[in-house]
Amino acid sequence: MFRGLRLPKPASKPRGRIGRRLAVALVPVVTLVLLLMGLVTYLQSRAVLAREAAAQLEGAASAQGLRIQEWVEARESWLKVRGVERLELIQALEAYTSAESAAERQAAVERLREELAGVRSRENETVFSEVLLVDASDGRVVASTQRQHEGSSLPLDLVQEEMVGPGQTVHTLTRFDDPVLAPGMLAFVTASPMTVGTAHQQAFLLLGVSRGLRLAALLDELQVFAEQRGVFRTEQGATYLIHPPDLVVRMQRYEPVPVTEYRPGLLVMELAPSQGSGSELYRGLSDEPVFGGFQWLPEWEIGIVSEIPEDQVFAQLDQILPVLLAIVLGAALLTSVAVVWVTNRALQPLGTLAEFADRVAQGEWFYRIPYERQDEIGVVAAALNRMAQELSGLYRSLEVQVEARTRQIQTAAEVARAVTSVPDLDELLRRAVDLIRERFGYYHVSIFLLDEERRYAVLREATGEVGEALKARGHRLAVGSNSVIGWVTANNQPRVASDVSEDPIHLRNELLPETRSEAAVPLQVAGEVLGALDVQSTEPDAFQPEDIEVLQTLADQLSAAIQNARLAQVSVEAARRARLLSEVTGRLSGMLDVERALRTAASTLHRSLGLVEVTIDLTPGRGNSRRDGAEEGQGRRG
Repeated sequence: MFRGLRLPKPASKPRGRIGRRLAVALVPVVTLVLLLMGLVTYLQSRAVLAREAAAQLEGAASAQGLRIQEWVEARESWLKVRGVERLELIQALEAYTSAESAAERQAAVERLREELAGVRSRENETVFSEVLLVDASDGRVVASTQRQHEGSSLPLDLVQEEMVGPGQTVHTLTRFDDPVLAPGMLAFVTASPMTVGTAHQQAFLLLGVSRGLRLAALLDELQVFAEQRGVFRTEQGATYLIHPPDLVVRMQRYEPVPVTEYRPGLLVMELAPSQGSGSELYRGLSDEPVFGGFQWLPEWEIGIVSEIPEDQVFAQLDQILPVLLAIVLGAALLTSVAVVWVTNRALQPLGTLAEFADRVAQGEWFYRIPYERQDEIGVVAAALNRMAQELSGLYRSLEVQVEARTRQIQTAAEVARAVTSVPDLDELLRRAVDLIRERFGYYHVSIFLLDEERRYAVLREATGEVGEALKARGHRLAVGSNSVIGWVTANNQPRVASDVSEDPIHLRNELLPETRSEAAVPLQVAGEVLGALDVQSTEPDAFQPEDIEVLQTLADQLSAAIQNARLAQVSVEAARRARLLSEVTGRLSGMLDVERALRTAASTLHRSLGLVEVTIDLTPGRGNSRRDGAEEGQGRRG
């Protein structure tokens, strides 16, 4: 039926069940998808927990910073009310300054010590670890709740600049490893200046020192991650103070007072002063990954850090990981069973579809699927029936196109053989345009060749009376001009004007009024443009891509034939000139008479070249020598 096309070999009978193969293929895919979903869920949950932990830690550190500020303000207020403004303490200090004898001074110191003890505690609560009264003039401790410090001296610059400077009121500062106030530890020192005397005022400094147990009580309040369960205390995280670059003050289990230690290289030491507040994942005091929130307190040059181990943050999530894996594996197992069952039922109608495909593959284009289902299988069956109908028409159309294409290629080969066998260039071009017009049925065919200066494409041959008229008037087009020929010769590429009325570079010719479409391909050899082959049709859109390919192939063969014809003409001309030279030299050989030799040469040139007149003049040479010269006279060929 379709002798131009080969039908495929019929498919062999199926050897296995597609449902089983589909299940084997889908189960790993489904399992992998479920595993990926579980992994993504797990990672997303970790990210959410990490963000929540960071936010909570940062908020906790900020709240703890506020708690320290409240703690400091409470002690400053207590020192002011119960110390600086307390009448009994002022009177005791005035007695001390007005004492004239050692006994009076000692009695005043005893009274001061009693008053300072009242400042140190309130009811059953100890506010300060120690309270001292310091002489601002020399930094000497006048009285203290701890007698061993009396008579000791504080640094004078500290007393006069930081504690009793101009405009100072009650304020707090931190001291570390101070030999009097905080030996080997960190202490908060609450200070307030006091002045007594009328004529000659004397400045003193009242100090309340919080260290040891007092600082331990503060740190205990800040342990937000510690939980008391009966007599036991569980600590999921820790809160501690830092004093850059490497000082850490923290509570240690079974220790009543804070432990001060050096921890160089701790990341939070760098983050807190530079960022002020924030959270970060880093290696903590135990050298394990921790989430830490920090708050920097610039007034006292300390930072407060709350951290919790990373595994504590993700502990609950890690506990449900085995359950998540079990759910994924169970879902994969159920999916495999469901896939096998569903595919076995859903793929039963595929047998009929497979038979249809096999029969159509054998060329039974009129076979149809007898199926009346209304589901997707019925839709597929109807679509396959329509496809078979369209395929039958498509195969017929393809056979027609293949046969037309074959005839076109055969015609091009016939034209190429006919023109390449002609040695004369003019005859070659004439036969070429006539054969192309005759075999392909074009309205007009013409060949343009470039002139010697390669500025113009000159019409060398064209079909019909129009072609003769165009040649008679020397029709030519400039290379690169606004025309199809000008564009093709300038760009060395084919050009098609599917509708000449709308193409911007088509140059209308009044001798070819019926032209509706035009195509031109370059004549070229080794990239050098020789000219162009131009064809025109009376139908729009007459030239398809396959037509241009055939024309270009024909033009390439024609270009080679043109080049060979030109070379043949050059060879013939060279041979003729060689024969002329041989004839002239043969006639002159052996002649001793100059005049006779010149007449013979002129006669031979006149006869061979067809010139009207040939004149040979002799020019005398310089001195005694003579030089013979021959000059060909001007004339016209006869």
